[in-house]
Amino acid sequence: MALSIYERRRIAVLATVSLLAIVFVRTSSGNSNDATPTTVTTTTVPPVIEQDIPESVILGGPAPLAPTGSAVIAYPADTGNSIDGRASFSNLGYTQTPICYSIEAPIGVDLTITNVNNGRSVKCTNVYSLLVPAGITVILHTTVFTRLADLIDAPIPVKISW
Repeated sequence: MALSIYERRRIAVLATVSLLAIVFVRTSSGNSNDATPTTVTTTTVPPVIEQDIPESVILGGPAPLAPTGSAVIAYPADTGNSIDGRASFSNLGYTQTPICYSIEAPIGVDLTITNVNNGRSVKCTNVYSLLVPAGITVILHTTVFTRLADLIDAPIPVKISW
């Protein structure tokens, strides 16, 4: 790669300025031989002898248990197959048996839906449905919902178990 005359002149000027800066810094720092010698003192720490360490003292309360290598873990209470959610209603289709739809529960099982506000409960069969509004856990057939609450109360808080 060939450098132009302009680039070569820039490099020459930069080298000259750098050389002058180095010479100036060395001469302005002075002679370092005039420094006074400093004395460094070191101290040694005596080694710790195990006989000097007193045994631990329990000040109060029960004696500590020896570690077994495992920690105590808190598990949530087993509630079986149940969830909390909100219920609404729809005409899912006419049928002789009460039906409902919950995406959280397996299809085809009998669900027990309990209204949290008044304690009423109904049983219905979980069927497949496509539409579930946002924030709704279970959709009940209109006739099933009226056994839990009035239609104007929808959505209601419920506990679903199977």
